[in-house]
Amino acid sequence: MQLNKEETRFLAKWAKVKEGGQWRHILTRGLLWGALVSLFSNLFQEWDALKAWDTAALTHSFISTNFLIRLFMYGAIGIGIHTFHWNSNTKRYNELKNIERRSRAMTNATKE
Repeated sequence: MQLNKEETRFLAKWAKVKEGGQWRHILTRGLLWGALVSLFSNLFQEWDALKAWDTAALTHSFISTNFLIRLFMYGAIGIGIHTFHWNSNTKRYNELKNIERRSRAMTNATKE
């Protein structure tokens, strides 16, 4: 069984990601996701102040404990999501590598 182009691209891409390390991937992606979701959810909550361009209200909303709690919660959720993402992609990578090895072994066996 040969790998298709998408699977071959995935193997190359995930090999590069794995070189960076698990925790670097999880923390950078998870915390970035959490920060962006926190930012946008805070902006949606303060929509009236945003429409009125009330900078004082916006500034206060971003230094409030509510925003910091939201930032912590979404950061933790992001880390969890990207930990799952890491594990599922690593499992897929290992399965595809095994298929690739078997395919090469079969090709080499038929050549001999």
